[in-house]
Amino acid sequence: MAENVDGRVTALRVSQLDAAELDQEVLQLTKTHLNKIFKYHQSSFLTTYDPEINALLKFVLWKFSIHQWDASIGQQILNIRYGGTKGSQTWMSSRQKWLYTLLLIGCPWLRDRSHDLVRLLRIENLEDRIEKYLQWAETTMKVATLVNFLMFLRLGGYLSLVERILGIQSMFPQRQGLRQVSFEFMTRELLWHGFSEFLFFALPLVNIQRVKNTVTRWIFPRQTKQRPLVERSRHHLTSCGVCGEWPVDPQEIGCVHVFCYYCIHSNYKADPGLTCPLCDKNIPDLDSIQPVRLRIQPQS
Repeated sequence: MAENVDGRVTALRVSQLDAAELDQEVLQLTKTHLNKIFKYHQSSFLTTYDPEINALLKFVLWKFSIHQWDASIGQQILNIRYGGTKGSQTWMSSRQKWLYTLLLIGCPWLRDRSHDLVRLLRIENLEDRIEKYLQWAETTMKVATLVNFLMFLRLGGYLSLVERILGIQSMFPQRQGLRQVSFEFMTRELLWHGFSEFLFFALPLVNIQRVKNTVTRWIFPRQTKQRPLVERSRHHLTSCGVCGEWPVDPQEIGCVHVFCYYCIHSNYKADPGLTCPLCDKNIPDLDSIQPVRLRIQPQS
């Protein structure tokens, strides 16, 4: 870390990256709360004026952070401030603050509204040319941003292209103590992520329905008791042996109980060793599942 004449040192690269991520999270949280306010609003106000809303939120955050304290909200959390280049004893000047606002708020708004502004010109053969210039400028900025980020990873210093243009750096106001890095939390997270990925891979290979039926038969054994179909009562016809609801397209397997078509077929295809959940009657094959046939005994 480079030390200034007044004891200030350039912030660590990881601290600058963390501060940038925190700033993005603060902006997203603020916008999320704003969306909740207009959750039940029927108009498309937020969608229509989304660039203006983003610019307004950024300006409010800038007003109560960089404008007052020479540091963004994420930088304040990590005890970082924007300062001049090496050898300078000042923080951000008023001119740098307003240029910072213009570049980080005005330029993104201008980019989002460029198509609408071009249409307002209504000059023939000029819209396509302006569109090409804007695309070229945007591509150039992306390439420059990438080059600047690679330089930041290699040498440190300026995290964003705006910082390099304005000549401001993220600095610690005071010399920091030895940074203690604990890998306990990271190790725990990696362990749980690995375990969850293993479960996502293994669970589809397990026949959950078959395991469930096997455990149920083992814990709650039933004695098979065959009954003729003539003994089927009204109660048997009004409830499915699997789901307990009114049977849809009633099916039977040779016992007095009836089942929904989907319940019995889906369970049998998942577990060929399926038996009747109520009397433990086995199902020899798929042809044994037949529509319910009522046998009415004539009264004598």
